[in-house]
Amino acid sequence: MTKQINTKNSPSKTLFKQSYKKTLSSVRSHHKTSKNAFSRLIHARGMDNFHEFLDATLFHPKLILSAATFCLIGEIVSVSIAEIFGYRYNNLLFIYFFVFGYALSLLYLTITSRYRR
Repeated sequence: MTKQINTKNSPSKTLFKQSYKKTLSSVRSHHKTSKNAFSRLIHARGMDNFHEFLDATLFHPKLILSAATFCLIGEIVSVSIAEIFGYRYNNLLFIYFFVFGYALSLLYLTITSRYRR
């Protein structure tokens, strides 16, 4: 994952790119050929942009944290109900709660981001 470059108080972009390439080549010199090929695939320019897109949208920390919180609360409630009333607990509920919590969080963040503008 690359950091955003502040153009006001930072060296030029070309100097940053040269430094980045030099660091990658020095690290890759210690790798085996298979790890080196994987490193070239992962650190390609298009892949870095793709990873930044995923970090900003699908794997946003707020989404993951709120989905996990929803899942925890849902699991506590469902296990308690299963224990009290004697129902058999369904193991897929964990996945269902996580996906539903993720979808609710994504919907909430989408709605609130539109009204912030």
